[in-house]
Amino acid sequence: MKSSRSIHKWLVVFATVVLWVGTAHADRKRVVVLDFDGPKAEKFHADIVKLIKKTHTVISTDKWNAAAEELDAGKVTEKNVKKLAKKLKLDGVITGKVDKRRDEYIIKLKLRSGTSGEILGNTVQTKADGPRLDGQAQRDIKDELIAQIDELESSRSGGDDGEDKPRKKKGDDNVASEEDKPKKSGFGRKDDEPKKDDEDKPRKKKGDAEALATKTDDEDKPKKRKKSSDDEDKPKKRKSSIEDGEEDIVEEAEEEPGDTALNLSPGRRAIDAVVGLSFTARNLKFTYAADLGKVPPGYRQSIPVAGAIVDLTFYPLAFGHKKKDITTNIGLNVLYDQVLVINSRKRYLDGQGESQTAELTTKENRWLVGAVFRYPLGKGAKAPVVGGSLSFGKQSFTIQQQLPNMEATDIPNVSYSMFTPAAFVRFPVTEKIILNLDAGFHAITNTGAIQTRTQYGAATVSGFELDFGGDYMVTKNIFARASVRYQRIGFTFKGDEMSQSNTRDTDPEQDVTGAQDSYFGGAATVGYVY
Repeated sequence: MKSSRSIHKWLVVFATVVLWVGTAHADRKRVVVLDFDGPKAEKFHADIVKLIKKTHTVISTDKWNAAAEELDAGKVTEKNVKKLAKKLKLDGVITGKVDKRRDEYIIKLKLRSGTSGEILGNTVQTKADGPRLDGQAQRDIKDELIAQIDELESSRSGGDDGEDKPRKKKGDDNVASEEDKPKKSGFGRKDDEPKKDDEDKPRKKKGDAEALATKTDDEDKPKKRKKSSDDEDKPKKRKSSIEDGEEDIVEEAEEEPGDTALNLSPGRRAIDAVVGLSFTARNLKFTYAADLGKVPPGYRQSIPVAGAIVDLTFYPLAFGHKKKDITTNIGLNVLYDQVLVINSRKRYLDGQGESQTAELTTKENRWLVGAVFRYPLGKGAKAPVVGGSLSFGKQSFTIQQQLPNMEATDIPNVSYSMFTPAAFVRFPVTEKIILNLDAGFHAITNTGAIQTRTQYGAATVSGFELDFGGDYMVTKNIFARASVRYQRIGFTFKGDEMSQSNTRDTDPEQDVTGAQDSYFGGAATVGYVY
């Protein structure tokens, strides 16, 4: 008797364990965690999948993507989620986004129902100090996201129409589970209407498979009519708004305009303005015949002179940081650079034949205005940006043309007018450091006095400019910028017989064949971005 009782007890314990395990497994929901957007998104995605797998079943994103491609349902909308969840027998779909603000990562998660495709509850938001889920972030996700998953309605209890019929013809227990959903949805039947789920199983055991299959077929028709009527009612309005991009609208609303690293990055900022000091050293030298007695004096600054510079680039359609289309990358650039003081000196002989030094009044400035287009090579705040510009500008250098002894200074004035197509690169190295590279070609349309007959006459002229520097973000809106600049404008004189190209000596051959007017310097400025 003791042996028989012991066996009976163990059988009861075994049956209880099996029942508990089966119930626990039945409560596991099938979900998919779609790929996240943002910095370190892959690491956070892996951590969240691992956390959800402890209590629920997570299918791979590869299966989801394959089914989405097969059904042409790549966009995450209510309609597409519902269609894909039905095919893959999913109870829920999780989408996510990661933002980085200073040293913190903000993780935002949304759960969609597999049966309806709708977003359930509020956005689950947590943060982490590093690129992995820490203890507090895991607790937030367990308390909010996993709690929402627990409450999901199972998409497998209702089944899809294409899978109902084979099961019902076999006459197994699945037939009972397939008939539950019509009762819950309010589609009653004359002989089953008052029945509950736990009352269906005895009836299904007694009835034959053909009768149950016939009843289920009868129920399929009203079910389809119910779905089509729902699609034409209020859900259709919600669905159409989501199909038109509700997901994107929600995400945009969650961004903080003008306050995120993304909006202030080189690819998204609306204003980039700097003001500060510039430094320039000019070197003008001529190419002339080796036997020329009276050589052109040229001009050379051994020490750069200081100036004041203002450089503003703004993108009108990027203001507010709400629009995301390509028009927000069209901008306007304005620059003005004025040398403050230049001390130019030249030695000469006075009336007594003694050597003297003359102080020559000198001015130098440049300005330009032009259109700009940028193109980010990515979506994040650290995405490199390439672009181009087309500007028109003027650059002048004038010097006093007469010495105190009434002789000519013999240094020509220049006043360049030019169109400049240019290309640029903005490369964020870190969140605080951005490298800048600009290169432009000068199409010179006018040079001023240097090409007059009293100077060196007609010439072929062209030039280029290179600018390299970097920004350091002091705060989210304020930065320091340092840059170096090299510009060269070259002349090839055509040899006008009435100009100094040919008249600096008495022989008929050309005396001066060319010139190079180069500028080397840089700038140290403080800037503001919005």
